[in-house]
Amino acid sequence: MLGLSRRWLIMAGLLVVVGFLVIYPLFMLVYGSFRGGGPGTDAPLSVEGYKIAYTNPSTYKVLWNTLWLGVVRTVITMILSVFLAWVVTRTDTPWRGGLEVLVWSIFVLPLLPVVVSWTLLAGPRGFINQGLMSFFNLSNPPFDIYSYGGIIWVSVIFWASIIFILITPAFRGMDASLEESSRMAGANGLTTLRRITIPVLMPAILGATVLVFIRFLESFEVELFLGYGARIYVYTTRIWLLLGLAPADYPQAMALSTIFLALIFILIYLQWKLIGQKQYTTITGRGFATRVTRLGKWRYVTFAIVILYFIVGAIFPLLTLILGSFMRIWGVWVADPFTLKHWVATFHDPRFLPSLRNTMYVGIGSATLGMIFYSLLSYIIVRTQMPAKKTLDFFTWLPWGVPGLVLALGFLWAYVGGIPFLSVLFGTIWLLMLVLIVARLPLGVRVMNGAMYQFGKELEESSRVLGASWLYTFRRVIAPLLTPAFVSTWIILFLTAVRDLVTVVFLYTPPSRLISITLLEHWIGGEYERATVVGLIMSVVILVIALGARWLGTKTQVPTL
Repeated sequence: MLGLSRRWLIMAGLLVVVGFLVIYPLFMLVYGSFRGGGPGTDAPLSVEGYKIAYTNPSTYKVLWNTLWLGVVRTVITMILSVFLAWVVTRTDTPWRGGLEVLVWSIFVLPLLPVVVSWTLLAGPRGFINQGLMSFFNLSNPPFDIYSYGGIIWVSVIFWASIIFILITPAFRGMDASLEESSRMAGANGLTTLRRITIPVLMPAILGATVLVFIRFLESFEVELFLGYGARIYVYTTRIWLLLGLAPADYPQAMALSTIFLALIFILIYLQWKLIGQKQYTTITGRGFATRVTRLGKWRYVTFAIVILYFIVGAIFPLLTLILGSFMRIWGVWVADPFTLKHWVATFHDPRFLPSLRNTMYVGIGSATLGMIFYSLLSYIIVRTQMPAKKTLDFFTWLPWGVPGLVLALGFLWAYVGGIPFLSVLFGTIWLLMLVLIVARLPLGVRVMNGAMYQFGKELEESSRVLGASWLYTFRRVIAPLLTPAFVSTWIILFLTAVRDLVTVVFLYTPPSRLISITLLEHWIGGEYERATVVGLIMSVVILVIALGARWLGTKTQVPTL
């Protein structure tokens, strides 16, 4: 066993490292909001940014747009996600295992290409609008994806699959005897779902609700692509515009960011208070049942609904990207509508291959280095008696409440306007890796914590009793047991890193450009066809890497007895 002084020394080092990675950028973010200029400038301290930001009436309109869009999308997303999770875990719907895989596949698709595909599907010149106008002889397109409705639609379709992944384990682990008791008392299936299933699963549902609401508040890509042209602005796009226009208005952007950060932390605190005041115990020593609800003929209806969701969420976007990438003019049918010139131009673009290479470096590097770091922190938090480990655990939670755009601004100030020698990292892929590792710190540690809790301490103790060192025990006993969780989380971290835009949008330079930035540049420049090509390539690369990692995970999984 490590001596007390040595354990304190190790913990102090970890607290310094994690605190520097997490707290230092947030401190610099607040500090930057009181500076009269941008990072690296010699501007005096000032509150002028706050005065300008919060005496401007448009700020409150943007805040209102952000809040009501967040609430509406959260409600619809949770209804759809709860329904999908209930169907595949609590009912006798046919082919439930396959349906679960189909819903998962929507999460694998990158958000940016999905948004681009819906502009070709439901934009003014989109396939759906042109087909309906031709069939019904309409003079105006019936749908407009560049609207509040379009933002809500695309957001809900994409995020429902992510929330489904988060809440499905809770639905699968619920004791079915509670639902059976309700039905024996005369309640129908809908009443049981509303009065028993949902209240019992409230911790998982409430946690996912707050999470998706926070993510909608900080959402950037959908609002930028679908709202910018329609002059629909939310907090994130307003901050992006303030910093993207020349000259950049750093004081006002930083003032908006700090208030936005405070709002997010208040929401997380309310979530902890709400969950902590109630008891939700459902698994006890009396036995545990996992029987499903029989729907009769309605099981074919639920099957059809999930299939329809998969078609709308995955098949339509992928087919649209494929078709759109070969069109001569975006959404325009001419005598000879198809061409390969956009593919040729993309591969001859000097930005494309370097951005693809950078994306692979950043995705694989941040996921691999991040998982090693997360596993070490998780082991110390869960498996040891190290002093101050609760403080370390608290530090790992902090990035959960920091919107990606705000975190990027914090890193911008920390590595440009803070400690001088750190400025050498700005614009490199190493800084992009670092900010992505910090952004995913809560997710990685939480997942590995769950895996650490699953195996008993006697496995480690037996190895140590036989004379094995700690390093040998970790390599031969602990690591194999953690491999399934490690690989699964690695896939999620890789996917989120490769398709990330909001977290890196202020931190890249031309040599460190990622493929998501290349897609954004094509779109802003009006090169929609090229954006479609890049989006399709981005989707295929992510799918291949994810499937390969998943296959590797199944090969290395430890068999259970």
